[in-house]
Amino acid sequence: MTAQEFKVLALHLEAIAPHIPERWGAIQNDKSDAKINMFRYASFEALEIALKPFDDGVKTYFKKRWFLWKCAQCDEYLFYKHTDVLKNPDRKDQNWDFEFFGEKRLQFDLKGTVIPKAIKQRLNPTESPSAEAIINFFYTKQSRGIRDNIQNRLFVIHCPFGRASDNLLRVNFQAKALIYRQYIHTVKHHDNYPFFVYKSKLVDILYLNEQIDGTVCYEFAALDRN
Repeated sequence: MTAQEFKVLALHLEAIAPHIPERWGAIQNDKSDAKINMFRYASFEALEIALKPFDDGVKTYFKKRWFLWKCAQCDEYLFYKHTDVLKNPDRKDQNWDFEFFGEKRLQFDLKGTVIPKAIKQRLNPTESPSAEAIINFFYTKQSRGIRDNIQNRLFVIHCPFGRASDNLLRVNFQAKALIYRQYIHTVKHHDNYPFFVYKSKLVDILYLNEQIDGTVCYEFAALDRN
């Protein structure tokens, strides 16, 4: 993705974010994914045309999934646009999205997500989940099928203010650009960045916490636990 392509896509996603369903409407699965080839559609408008023959449940599922897919592309760009970060040159390789500082051990798959509902339900209103619990949940309960292998992961967890949808926070690329730049700088200049380790793989969580005024605070879980 070029800088211009990012700019166009980011503006497109910001425009449609308020109209994207808050929920998927279904759990991601191969049967639902087979209904259309979502990856053929470069614009939301083209996707909507393709979804006309389907019921509302299918439309909700693909609108949300397409939106998250495109947001993920923008998030990845905001990392690999930096000279210290290499984009995976093999588009078909799902083992990693980018590599930090020319070190193969720092090849990461990026996953944008939210705090799992199953974890939230077990907490008191004022209690925050442990990073270890979230990491264990994602590796054991999600990313089934083709991405069920264990790999280095960098989780970006979107925490919208109150009960708001995460859609607007996902497209706050101005805030994300600054936070991701700071993360790269922090990892690079830390003598031994204390990544979490899950079955020999390196893991970290970037919490993006939306405030009441719309600003975004952040936390690097591996660093801030010490």
